[in-house]
Amino acid sequence: MRRLLVTPVAALVLTAGFATARAYPFLPPRPVPSAIAGPTDPHVAAIFYNPAALGPMKGLHVWIDGGARLEEGSVDRAPLEGQPRGSASINWANLDAFAGLVWDLNTDSLKVGIATYTPFTDLSSYSASGPLRFHEIDQTFTVLEQTVAAAYQLSDRFMIGAAFNIAESWLSWRFARDAAPPLGNAAIDAPGGLCGGPCGLENPLAEQRVRLRGFGWGLGFSVGVLGKPIDRLWLALSYTSHLFNPGQGADLPLHDQTRAHVTPAPGQGAVCGGGDCVGGDLVVAAIPDIIHAGVRILVTRKFDLESWARWVHYSERAALDVTLQGSNIAKSGVPPQQLYDRGLQDAFGVELSGRWKLGPRWRLAPSLFFETSAVDKSAVSAATLDGTKFDAAVTAEWHPIRWLIVGANAGATAYVIGEVKSRYNPRALAGCADAAFSLDSCTAATAGQGLSSASGNYTLVVVHLSGAIGLEF
Repeated sequence: MRRLLVTPVAALVLTAGFATARAYPFLPPRPVPSAIAGPTDPHVAAIFYNPAALGPMKGLHVWIDGGARLEEGSVDRAPLEGQPRGSASINWANLDAFAGLVWDLNTDSLKVGIATYTPFTDLSSYSASGPLRFHEIDQTFTVLEQTVAAAYQLSDRFMIGAAFNIAESWLSWRFARDAAPPLGNAAIDAPGGLCGGPCGLENPLAEQRVRLRGFGWGLGFSVGVLGKPIDRLWLALSYTSHLFNPGQGADLPLHDQTRAHVTPAPGQGAVCGGGDCVGGDLVVAAIPDIIHAGVRILVTRKFDLESWARWVHYSERAALDVTLQGSNIAKSGVPPQQLYDRGLQDAFGVELSGRWKLGPRWRLAPSLFFETSAVDKSAVSAATLDGTKFDAAVTAEWHPIRWLIVGANAGATAYVIGEVKSRYNPRALAGCADAAFSLDSCTAATAGQGLSSASGNYTLVVVHLSGAIGLEF
């Protein structure tokens, strides 16, 4: 049986035999789901949105918030070289959580806050034998962030704020790899070799299973301003930096020394003694910069009109770097270094909401949110699942007694994706191998586009439900 051999020169080119990686999940429309809050609001959630908005708060405030985003949809893959590829459902839940405290230190000017929260989570999964496995079988990516924030009230009309952020990130990602295209078109079309007969594309005899794991931590900061230029009008602007590891600059390295696994393709034989090839891995990702801008108008004593916008710098890292280490895992034929095309681009979002005081105990805030896609449409796949988003939600607060608040949120996000004409083409990788990895012949492959095609029709709707408890003293 033919073993897979990878030369050092071809290592980066053969990365296209891997599936695309999201590298990190995307920021939800409501990162603190049950809070009637934004960059202009004096709320514990301002620790995330804009630390300067802690400035008007008085006393001691606690906010504990949590919810789930239920993702439902389907992917109907287009035929690949005349062969139907089938359909698969989208069905999982991602979780959101926030817990924070703000105290005025018994002063009128200085406010401090601490919080821990999960701004990014991805708990996605698909059938291990389904048609989406060459892009993802399952992925767990969680960022747990802790923030210490402070605001200083320079006057009744102007506040400044800053925060220090530290975060831990966990990754587990499993997918299938088609081992035939890296061997050239003959491995796909000609008899013999890896599959005995022609492999074609996505042949189970040429299918490897790869699992990557990693843990890493990073530092960042937030700064913001909040002002009231005229009565009844509040304006806000804040910046949250990307997370970086002091040893890796702007990058966020995720390490695992022992738990990277590759299950060899059946056509490879017992290249690792009949079991999995095992080693270490390093996945280098980026957690992006965020800018919030907001305006809030106090229309009447019982009604506020609020709008905020955000920019998320997803394109900060155009490719995801993966390094595999260990002599045993090298026997799998998987290249030791990979560079993934992710199709990430900056996303721009805008929210509009009204806040009504319904008597002394209730506040109600219906909201609308729109955001552009964080992924170029030609790069959408099961692992990079995003599109233009429209979200509608209602958030409510109930004050049963003076010091207690009960919050709740319900809403839905519609993703406009539709037909995807994928830029991924496994023949690009095979043609590159046939050309002895000539630079002229490997443009698409070296860009990480020699993957299984993700063309097809995509639908996705996310229903989000959450609740919160707040204390005020």
